[in-house]
Amino acid sequence: MVTTTLFKIIQSELIKNGHSEFIDSENNLILFDKEFQFTEKILSYDDDIKEILSYIFHGLTLDDPEHDLHFKKMFLYRFVNREINRQTIEAFKMELMNTFITNKDYINRVYKDSDLFILQKNKSQSDNTQKNNQSNESSTMTDNRQAFADLPQSQANLDVNNTNISYATDNTISRNKQTTENQTDGETKGNTTTNSETYSLDELIKSNHLMENIMNIFDQKCFMQVWWGSVTNGKKN
Repeated sequence: MVTTTLFKIIQSELIKNGHSEFIDSENNLILFDKEFQFTEKILSYDDDIKEILSYIFHGLTLDDPEHDLHFKKMFLYRFVNREINRQTIEAFKMELMNTFITNKDYINRVYKDSDLFILQKNKSQSDNTQKNNQSNESSTMTDNRQAFADLPQSQANLDVNNTNISYATDNTISRNKQTTENQTDGETKGNTTTNSETYSLDELIKSNHLMENIMNIFDQKCFMQVWWGSVTNGKKN
């Protein structure tokens, strides 16, 4: 089975949009003018090529425009001369869209977070809140009793629990009562953030294969895995 290539699809779209490698808009011959060569347009990835790639991907994009531009340029240069594995462009686009949507989140993460994996960044944060509530209460009471009687028949009540002392010439009472209450309220808050980075050459080398693995997925899903040469007498040369 021989199918068309990505280059021929782009070539067809450029011609359909009025571009030519041979004659300009004023009917001048431009055979050797690089400015109008389709290959040069592809290599420069100009606005016409961007528009065609958007058509091929049916408007699907990555989250970051800069990442999307890099990915599609890489895709184009990788597969520009490869034969698609579908008989029609529409069927090829459907398979391409399916592959792109299936792997979109992973591709976004590779572009966005690759430095986190390479540097093995680690971030931790902890919040501490401590509340203290303490209450102390104390009570002290002191009684002093002193009685003096002049006559022998006089009787004095020296009951310390009784504040009345009878039959005494001199009656002295001293009472001291003290109550103390202390209450302490407190709150302690703390926040700790720790960032660390580990530089590893091994991780950097591993990261070099991330996009290669992604391109291999698109290769297997969307393009022919056999290169066909010219066929003579039913045999491939």
